[in-house]
Amino acid sequence: MLQKIYLIIFCFILFPFEGFALEPAEKLLMERNSLYQYIAVTEDTSKHKRYLRNNKKGLIQGVISLDAPGKLLFEYTQTSFVSLAFLQMNPTDVLFAGLGIGAMPGYMNRYYPEANIDVVEIDTDIIQVAKEYFYFKENKNLMVHPGDARQFIKRSKKKYDIIFLDAYQSDYIPFHLTTVEFLREVKNILEDNGVVVSNILSPNRNKFFDSMIMTYKKVFPYLYIFKGKTAGNFVFVVTKSSDLKDKDGIETIAKKIQSLKKFDFDLPETVSRFEHSMAYEWSGADILTDDFAPVNLYKYQDSEAK
Repeated sequence: MLQKIYLIIFCFILFPFEGFALEPAEKLLMERNSLYQYIAVTEDTSKHKRYLRNNKKGLIQGVISLDAPGKLLFEYTQTSFVSLAFLQMNPTDVLFAGLGIGAMPGYMNRYYPEANIDVVEIDTDIIQVAKEYFYFKENKNLMVHPGDARQFIKRSKKKYDIIFLDAYQSDYIPFHLTTVEFLREVKNILEDNGVVVSNILSPNRNKFFDSMIMTYKKVFPYLYIFKGKTAGNFVFVVTKSSDLKDKDGIETIAKKIQSLKKFDFDLPETVSRFEHSMAYEWSGADILTDDFAPVNLYKYQDSEAK
């Protein structure tokens, strides 16, 4: 049995996934299998855009405009910055679990250059690709730490004002970053008035959407949900404080931030995507724990059924 497993792993490394269909104006800049996922970088010459794709279907994980590389193009990346409107002051320490192409950490560094930003990324190939193809750069206030986000958070002696959870591998979140034990570890390194932001796939693509809601609510006093208008992503915002935030108050602060920072997207508009978490609650949903987090299992069951 063990020899069979080794053979499967060897074949996976030796033989890459089948290529996906490129658009007529799109060219392949690079592709490889890292230890964790398939990675491809493509460029659309007609749209002047560059894409980070993973899995054999060519799923887009990140995109930049070659004319404006620093601009946030994905809806969920813009929406995630609504978290700033939950803070009482500018963030001092920020943590990103997951780098991707580096768009959000780079954006935070651009508009809050005084903030100390830590990024944890387990896939060193992703770090290299972000720097080589997507203009991501580290500096004295923006540092990338290769390694597993959960281990980093568990060992951290620092506390953070904002923690962004966006550690996707292909189209799923690694199960150990979805559990109640993990979220408690996240809460432990959060400042008293701090905020946690998570990028979550919609119920149509996520069998455990209800379970994720109930798991977050098990750990944090309040959960605020922002639903994408054009994309299938939801943004979860949770706070350590037991002070309930209302939509009007969040919008007021968002307007002040927009006036001061002059983001190149409409931050107050993201508040309009707010939805009450009770609309998605299901008391029968299982709480995800380290002993019960079958996210990956169901992913593969779904792929086998197709």
